[in-house]
Amino acid sequence: METDQIAASNTLPKQRTLLLLRGIPGSGKTTLAKEISKSNGAPILSIDSYFENEKGEYHFDYTKNHLAYKECESKTKDALEKGIPFVIVDNTFTLEWEMKPYEDLAKTFGYLCFVVTVENRHGGKNVHQIPEEQIEKMKAKFKVVL
Repeated sequence: METDQIAASNTLPKQRTLLLLRGIPGSGKTTLAKEISKSNGAPILSIDSYFENEKGEYHFDYTKNHLAYKECESKTKDALEKGIPFVIVDNTFTLEWEMKPYEDLAKTFGYLCFVVTVENRHGGKNVHQIPEEQIEKMKAKFKVVL
């Protein structure tokens, strides 16, 4: 790319973006989110953070899962209301309806919404001790829209 093209591309107005990273546990969503955030300082919002203590230790409680979903959605809304230019949400989003509130928030606040499905081609392991049978159920329900 020519130097004048690079300069021109840097002067274009930037569109605010909401990035939804989805995939099964162990696929690398969180790792990818952290790498993207390193380059642009984007906040990473996740249901997982609800179950982490101050030390970063993860203690999942299925009975509180609905609270974790609500908290993540609320934090996303707050970030978009503040006009943060790039926001990342890192969740499994196994089912279509789980993404809908985020897509609605993006429309409401004038954000582009991108959904990126992270595949586990690197043989990653889930770090949250989710049983393999549960992961297989998630895989069976997982649909990708092309």
